[in-house]
Amino acid sequence: MQTRKLATLAVPPIGMGTWKTFDVRSKADIAIRKEIITACLSEGVSFLDSSPMYGESESVVGVTTEGKGEQFQLATKVWCTGLAQGKAEIAQSFERFRTDYIDVFQIHNLLDWETHLPTLEGLKAEGKIGLIGITHYMTASYPEMIRIMRGGRISTIQIPYNVLERTCEQEILPLAEDLGIGVIVMQPLGVGGLVMGLKREPNLAPLEAHGIETWAQALLAWILADTRVSVVIPATSKPERIRENAAVGALPSLPKELRTYIEREARRCL
Repeated sequence: MQTRKLATLAVPPIGMGTWKTFDVRSKADIAIRKEIITACLSEGVSFLDSSPMYGESESVVGVTTEGKGEQFQLATKVWCTGLAQGKAEIAQSFERFRTDYIDVFQIHNLLDWETHLPTLEGLKAEGKIGLIGITHYMTASYPEMIRIMRGGRISTIQIPYNVLERTCEQEILPLAEDLGIGVIVMQPLGVGGLVMGLKREPNLAPLEAHGIETWAQALLAWILADTRVSVVIPATSKPERIRENAAVGALPSLPKELRTYIEREARRCL
């Protein structure tokens, strides 16, 4: 697995999101998540992203990475309003992760960001968190995100980006590059729709010489061809998908002509 820069943090280009997939409670489901974490370790998928919005996700990450936490880069978020509630929720994330250090702490969907940002800055000064970031899944919130980015107080952003959702290319990605802000990409497979919503089978033959064997790999490689992206965080509930996704992080950069080909295939097949 190669590495990229998320601001000052070296990260694998392929990480893992946990929305829905790690919101589980049964022993059987948690056992499968332990298999996923084992696969992450063996494949170099060390960047894990969570949120208190994701139900049991933080707790399940904590349980499944216990004793292995130093081998992972943990990212989570604060998602509430009010100073007291924010501090309590942030403290809870440390407890759920079973750690005293979190690599990336983000303000989820910019919710009450002006209140939470000073709290996160204080924790960073104390050495309890590494990077401070902001996230949003709605492109309509990009103007506010841009204003915060220009303020110089955050180091990472998390945004949707995929072969059909390219709004961030207009202003967000160029500004992130100019300011040295790391980019975490959510929804790389369009919340599964770019894979599960196919109306016809993509032709992967032109991509095979590049090492791409599946359509999901093609979609991930398409995103990583943009060097402004630091890490992509597809989610999965299947251990074998970790190996499939991670393989993309070891491929050479996708040539422009193959990226264009993937765009055409997406339009043809979706």
